[in-house]
Amino acid sequence: MKRLISMMLIAIFALPLLAEETVASEPAAKKVVKDYSEWLPKQGDASIGFSLDPLATFVGNMFNGNLSNGLGDLAGEPLLDGITAAPMVSIMGTYMLKDQLAFRWNVGVGYTHKINNEYVLDDAALFLDPFSKAKVTDSQIYDRLYGSVALGMEYRVGKNLPVQGVFGFGLNYAVGQISYAYTYGNAITELNQVPTISDPTNYTSVAGYMPNARILSAQADDLIHMAGAYASVGVEWFVAPKIALGANVNFGAYYEFNPARATTYEGWNTATMQLEQYTELIAPASHGIHLGTDNIGANLYMAFYFNGK
Repeated sequence: MKRLISMMLIAIFALPLLAEETVASEPAAKKVVKDYSEWLPKQGDASIGFSLDPLATFVGNMFNGNLSNGLGDLAGEPLLDGITAAPMVSIMGTYMLKDQLAFRWNVGVGYTHKINNEYVLDDAALFLDPFSKAKVTDSQIYDRLYGSVALGMEYRVGKNLPVQGVFGFGLNYAVGQISYAYTYGNAITELNQVPTISDPTNYTSVAGYMPNARILSAQADDLIHMAGAYASVGVEWFVAPKIALGANVNFGAYYEFNPARATTYEGWNTATMQLEQYTELIAPASHGIHLGTDNIGANLYMAFYFNGK
């Protein structure tokens, strides 16, 4: 399967080169300089494009001997560290305001909501019958949000060749958040202050008067908000009319903000003799500035142009 995919990709990228070689082999008297102007986008055209970064990684690993590739690698994955909060896979597009000036956008987003359930023995049933096998369910609710949006302008150079230089600038916002919530089948009561749960490590002592409190909700380290501006330079190679392969590099300046993190517990308050909740601050808010060349959504892509009027 991997060999078939790699052969198909090589064929796709080689077609334009073979076509040019055929033209070059014709007698000099018949050789004509081809006009590619009709291949290029014009005022009123729009485009939609897709990232090739995970595909390039997949193919590259096949040639460098990395045998860990799976078809799942083609989907890419969100990167939640610094400006790489922008997803690897994204959708992008342009609208040509003039033949060489365009509005550009790039969006990548993902959301995961997962509930992991586990059985535990029912403490109440076990109290009534020591041989009871009745069970209740504990649940962990996992939420993960990541995404980015970039809006900007681009200017193109090159009119009659299949390759255009593309220069752009714009604004970008990226976010990455992870949180956990828990529900338990066995309730905390005065008679059962430390009920059975699926993960005993969820118990801890908080506030001094809750010696056995269990987690209700928690925020992970990957809370990231970033906003800023970027400039980019790249090329688009038109392999067919209105179909281009593109590559670019970006330089950005961003402000990063990480909100404060907290964990909420529930437990039996030995001072008031009742069930209570307690929220403990885990980390304060933090912020910083990031400068550098980064991948904003995609730096390898394929774009398809059409008449947007």
